[in-house]
Amino acid sequence: MNRLDENRFIELPIEENPKEEIFAQDWEVLISHHDGLPWQLLREMCVELDFPVGKGQSENPELLMALKRGIRPSPASEPWTPADPEKILVYLHPTPLGRIPVIECGSDQDFIHLQRCLVYRCEPLPVPDSRGATIIKNYNNWARIGMHRRNAAVDVLKCPALYRDYILLLSHRYYSGVAPESFGLDSGEWRQKSLVLRREHEVAHYMTQRYYHSSKNEIHDELIADFMGLTAAFGDYDPVKFITFLGLENYPKYRMGGRLEIYLPTDDDIFNDLCKTLLQAAQNVASHYQKTGRDRMNMFHTLCRTSVAGMARGDFV
Repeated sequence: MNRLDENRFIELPIEENPKEEIFAQDWEVLISHHDGLPWQLLREMCVELDFPVGKGQSENPELLMALKRGIRPSPASEPWTPADPEKILVYLHPTPLGRIPVIECGSDQDFIHLQRCLVYRCEPLPVPDSRGATIIKNYNNWARIGMHRRNAAVDVLKCPALYRDYILLLSHRYYSGVAPESFGLDSGEWRQKSLVLRREHEVAHYMTQRYYHSSKNEIHDELIADFMGLTAAFGDYDPVKFITFLGLENYPKYRMGGRLEIYLPTDDDIFNDLCKTLLQAAQNVASHYQKTGRDRMNMFHTLCRTSVAGMARGDFV
């Protein structure tokens, strides 16, 4: 079987009615009880923000101790102060599965720093221009641990639901590094739509995890997530925008820096076949969405149940 015919989303039974997770209620409490600026709340939640970014920092014994036991350095090694503190927002965003925490960065410098701290464990790894958001899975939130230790007579660390978070980290970058002129938009309008697009894109990854028990950095996931993002930001699904994000707007010429190279090296023997499959799949997704009445949630589940090759053939489940 061609790997584009494979579909891991149908390997396990669907979770029919996932409920809002405990972290949403805890973040609501933490946000409502916090008197300072939102970034200061992040300092309470995220022990990594007491450490500088530097090569080899992920092996720093003090950082490892902080991550494992919440023991912070005293004084902090190099506490984080944002480049633009007024443009960091912390809030809960509604999804079909309940609310999810969001950290939104108006400053690119702050987005890069938080990506390196919370995802790369303070390593100075590159953050490419095409990356404007990350979903942080199973993050150990020490502010939640402290809250539950004060309020309950349970061993909090034996109850992961009481301290592990899913968090959306968002930037104000152009989506997929695509310039606004590509879509005939001005900079401000495209940044706003990019924010909505990437937020709903990351929410879609959360939804596949909750409904179908899987979320990976693979092309099937990206097709689903970009569908949800585009329909939220623009009100409809435009296949041209999707293929532009991948770098295929001038196919058969590939634009270096497009997102497709994240999922498959451009020198791979099957790269050209993949490009053709994705172009056809995008067109068929747009057509099927129109024919079935533009029901986003119904289409989300259809895309999860249909392989990429099935979409290219028009064989929607």
